[in-house]
Amino acid sequence: MKSKKLFVALATLAACATLASCGEKKDASAVEKAIADAETLTQDELFAKAAEELGTKGQVKILATTSRGGKDKVKNLFIEMLQKHNKDITDPLVYDTTVDGAIYTTLLSEIQSGTTNGYSGTITQDGYQLQTKGLDTGYFKNYIPKEWKEAEGVDVKEAGNPFTLQYNFKTWMYNNKNGDMNIDNVWDVTDSSFKGKIDTMDPTNENVNMDWLIQLTSDENEAALKSAYEAENRNSDVTIDTTVSKPYSTAFIKAFINNAVFYEDDGKAINNLASTPGNIGWIVYSKLLKVNESEEISKKNIVVAALGTENTDGATMGNSKLTGFSGFMYKHYLQVMPNAQYPYATCAFFNLISTSKEAYSVWGGDVGDYPSLPSINQDRTKNGYVDGVSTFPCLNDPTSDWWLGKGAAVVETPSFIGPNYESVVEGIIDPAIAAKAK
Repeated sequence: MKSKKLFVALATLAACATLASCGEKKDASAVEKAIADAETLTQDELFAKAAEELGTKGQVKILATTSRGGKDKVKNLFIEMLQKHNKDITDPLVYDTTVDGAIYTTLLSEIQSGTTNGYSGTITQDGYQLQTKGLDTGYFKNYIPKEWKEAEGVDVKEAGNPFTLQYNFKTWMYNNKNGDMNIDNVWDVTDSSFKGKIDTMDPTNENVNMDWLIQLTSDENEAALKSAYEAENRNSDVTIDTTVSKPYSTAFIKAFINNAVFYEDDGKAINNLASTPGNIGWIVYSKLLKVNESEEISKKNIVVAALGTENTDGATMGNSKLTGFSGFMYKHYLQVMPNAQYPYATCAFFNLISTSKEAYSVWGGDVGDYPSLPSINQDRTKNGYVDGVSTFPCLNDPTSDWWLGKGAAVVETPSFIGPNYESVVEGIIDPAIAAKAK
């Protein structure tokens, strides 16, 4: 691990030298000036500049880890906004998708080679790679829409830099088909009775799960785990070694890894959870929508631990039914490239998807996806209703404010994950995985 980190550090230094020699500083400065200007403009003013910048043949290129920003609904809205200022614009957007690891490889390759007609912006995730490859290097540039920053209910400190399009949610759920389970303390999942019964993705293959484990070691989450451990409703036989640094998060991470069954994707994890009474899931919330109803398998059997079994309306949810933390809020980030050919158009596209309810609606229907601008959120508090009856309580999704407040969700913070990643992986996670394999 250390030798790999050293190699990455040396490669980064070499890349910086290459950038300086090929005139990147000048290009980045021009992009930064455009972003600074864009942040002062209204949406209409910004689209006017974007239309002028693109002309009739220009195409702004976006590379993303989510396919939804490339849907026709978003593309057509983008074209419509541009055509208010130039009716001859017809094909202004190229939207490509790839996976977490490849997205940073592609973008950094373009930046380091001095490409001037590559991707102008990205919708990305994975706080560790974002921090170490995009932010620490100074490569990625931040843009905050004027309408977003001035809106009520936004958390500029939490979601402004790096700018967050949306929160995505992993949460605890369990199959209570037999009616004999009650997971009401996050430490319950660490009890030895659940060994081999936690369905989740392999953190060594899924960056979000790894980022979550790193984030658990923050002082705030260490304190929350300590408080939950000391609560009367804890049902876990895990003991705490107080001689180690961050004893509660260390104990929780090790026990979780020991109990977990790792899958290559959340789809397989949710399928096993849905078909296995007595199992627990640490799975992306929206994957519940993928459960195919049958006589034996049903979302009716799945309980989202923080919501409990009696969640008839997410809008009226009281306190969380789970002591500790309800889940993990990871994010989709919007970042402009320093070599952006069309910085104004990039900012205009980001402005549209982060402030327009109509544009954001391509994400808005899923439980567990929450925009950083609350006013464009879609009401899903009765998503589990069928013909006026709360049939699937697990789908009555409260607002992000509830999950972040009463749900005490752990929130991804790239600036914490980046510098702490190596020590937690080498000191806690790798040894736990090795011990599990024996």
